[in-house]
Amino acid sequence: MKWIRAGRQLGQAVKNVQRLKVIISVFAKHGFIDIVDRMNLGKFFPGRLRVYAESQAEKTIPARLRLAFEELGPTFVKFGQLLSTRSDLLPESYIEEFTRLQDHVQPLDFIVVRTTVERELNKRIEEAYSFFNPNPLAAASIGQVHEAQLLTGEKVVVKVQRPEIEKMIETDVSLLAFLANLLEKYVPESRIISPTVIVDEFFRTLSFELDFVVEANNMTKIAENCSSIPEIVIPKVYKTLSTQKIITLEKLEGIRVNDIKALDLAGIDRKKIVEIGAKSFFRSVMIDGLFHGDLHGGNLFILPDNRLGIIDFGIVGRLSQKSRDQLASMVMSLLTEDYENLCYEYAELGASAVSIDFEGFQREVRNALSPYMGLSLADVNVGKILIEATQIATKFNIKVPGDWMIVFKAILTLEGMGRTLDPDFDLLSMGRDLVKELVKNQYSVQRLTKEFMWVAKDIATLMKVLPRQLRWMFRKLNSNDFAFEIKSPDFQQIRHQLDLNGRRQSLSILIAGLFIASSIALQYSSGQFLGGYPFFSIVYFGLGVFLLVIFLLVFKKK
Repeated sequence: MKWIRAGRQLGQAVKNVQRLKVIISVFAKHGFIDIVDRMNLGKFFPGRLRVYAESQAEKTIPARLRLAFEELGPTFVKFGQLLSTRSDLLPESYIEEFTRLQDHVQPLDFIVVRTTVERELNKRIEEAYSFFNPNPLAAASIGQVHEAQLLTGEKVVVKVQRPEIEKMIETDVSLLAFLANLLEKYVPESRIISPTVIVDEFFRTLSFELDFVVEANNMTKIAENCSSIPEIVIPKVYKTLSTQKIITLEKLEGIRVNDIKALDLAGIDRKKIVEIGAKSFFRSVMIDGLFHGDLHGGNLFILPDNRLGIIDFGIVGRLSQKSRDQLASMVMSLLTEDYENLCYEYAELGASAVSIDFEGFQREVRNALSPYMGLSLADVNVGKILIEATQIATKFNIKVPGDWMIVFKAILTLEGMGRTLDPDFDLLSMGRDLVKELVKNQYSVQRLTKEFMWVAKDIATLMKVLPRQLRWMFRKLNSNDFAFEIKSPDFQQIRHQLDLNGRRQSLSILIAGLFIASSIALQYSSGQFLGGYPFFSIVYFGLGVFLLVIFLLVFKKK
């Protein structure tokens, strides 16, 4: 068994090297030869690609990077789509290109789909569905969607995961992590965007998207949260026909929200639809802390009776109670044009350095957002303001968590879609009353009482153990063997330098002593001679020269 396992590991390692060569070659081909060379990976791609790479010079760097991602397949397309949400780290030109990333995948053969479905459900496909369309509705990098009908007559869609996609993504992500480490090591200017942190975030996001059970649970939970808004429709999940690799959902039949012409022909009240969407979004983000993280026109449908259907919950955002309070405070700061408080919220929100130039941060935020001061709320783009402020925060070493960028991007997308449907759409005005209520609730008697109870519980626990801890501390202080141990990298460096200096001094004294002994032997020796010089004088001199050479070699760079 050990030999078989070792053989498999060796085979996987060979595959990884081959895939690494492909990745390096594609990036080099698209004009990133200098970066590849700086990372000491130039040996992995053939020299003929250098000629082709030169022909790519007329394309912009963001365009070349997008083309490279598309050529490298599903993992890199998903990675680029994640980067398209990081307006805090990347210039707008990159965001625009990555937003255009498309999956170029061939649909799976129906025999593969049938095999996957039957293996996952442990039954023949005819035993689960009365009809299953062999032609997919859509094919994407992770899976594809088929129309079907249950034995009980309900119309459904079945999303089927591509075989082996998990292993392929795992390999690519491990290689991405390897390249991110090399990038930070050999290309110092890349450290500002923390490539290794981005890859870690990408792996966490993708691992959830690969598990359809997680998606099913997200949909069920969000449907429960939105039950008080009957105009919002979340597809029903048929859990008995869903597993980690397939998911069966109620089919929503309606008009895509970005098909304006079809909406008008159907007599849809666009203004009402926008209000429903905004109301649902604010509730999901501000109250529930669980919201759709990939809002765009392809995931929203207008159903009969002016209802809004939402699909594709592979990516969701989550906010803790503290984060929801912070977001409410940030929106309130925008409502009142209190940009100083907005900066304080960012400083609290982000993992900042030990000390930041808060005055400089506040001044730059004020200058960047001053054009919005005095404008009516309908003219203020909340998502754009929050993303601009986040970009400034990043410049001042305030690292905003990636989950927050999902929130800001969702707000930006919602505003864009809202104003496409209704030019008078005002997101801030719609959310103002809810935000004010949330801020007020932060200081309500019920909320303060609840938080006080938790504080009181922690204090009570502390009081139980404090006397015992104090008794042991004083007993330790009174003991004869009591001593403090202080550990510090600076002390370690000082200790190393003192040790080094001591060695230098000892060796210097020894070398000097040998040369002195050689001189004394030269003048006073009456014993054996070698080449006309006293033997011991030659020995002492030789040892002195030898040790001097050693001294120069060892301590030259220290």
